[in-house]
Amino acid sequence: MDTVVCDGLQPQGEVGHFTYDVAADRWCWSDGFYAIYGYAPQEVPATLGVLLAHKHPDDRDRVAATVRRARTVGGPFSFYHRVIDRSQRVRSVLSVGHGLTDGQGRVDRIEGFIVDLTAERRTETEAEVQLALARVAENRAVIDQAKGMVMLATGCEGDIAFDQLRRCSHHANLKLHEVARRLVRRVEAGGQGADLVMTVLTEVVESSRRPGTDSGGRPGVNALG
Repeated sequence: MDTVVCDGLQPQGEVGHFTYDVAADRWCWSDGFYAIYGYAPQEVPATLGVLLAHKHPDDRDRVAATVRRARTVGGPFSFYHRVIDRSQRVRSVLSVGHGLTDGQGRVDRIEGFIVDLTAERRTETEAEVQLALARVAENRAVIDQAKGMVMLATGCEGDIAFDQLRRCSHHANLKLHEVARRLVRRVEAGGQGADLVMTVLTEVVESSRRPGTDSGGRPGVNALG
């Protein structure tokens, strides 16, 4: 069996290399591996206990099961999980490795890499938040526009107009912003008018349920009544 060594040539920084000698029960971590966990090279012993102690509690059992499987059956593996470094910072990482077998088919070595994806995940999360906020703003704008159309067409107050849209949303089993979007699109194409606005809202309800029933399977009702 090849000797397990860490010769300083393994990737550094946000990528770490690891090897595990199964027979000797000995781990070896590169400097980059230590860095991901917040340690200086060789600052703590490379053991499974130290490894699992830094795994996020919600991920620890899954990581332990993956290690056991790699030691038992070998083969490739990859899994995303979180670690808590020595400064109590949560890091998102991806581990990729392979359990290697000897001539008798027994797993004698595990080796692979761990990649710190924290910065990438943070960027993705921020982008997702910004997209969600943009959608909220867009939905609010179209709802306000539809509410204004109902107010202008019927002469009612804003809260009454909003309630009409809300009831239409309920009976049509559609999101409020979708009802508003359909109303705005139809009215902008066909011109303003009380009859048109109320007709469009009724059509939204009728087109979203089976003939003669509302969205709950009950006899049809006037969505704006």
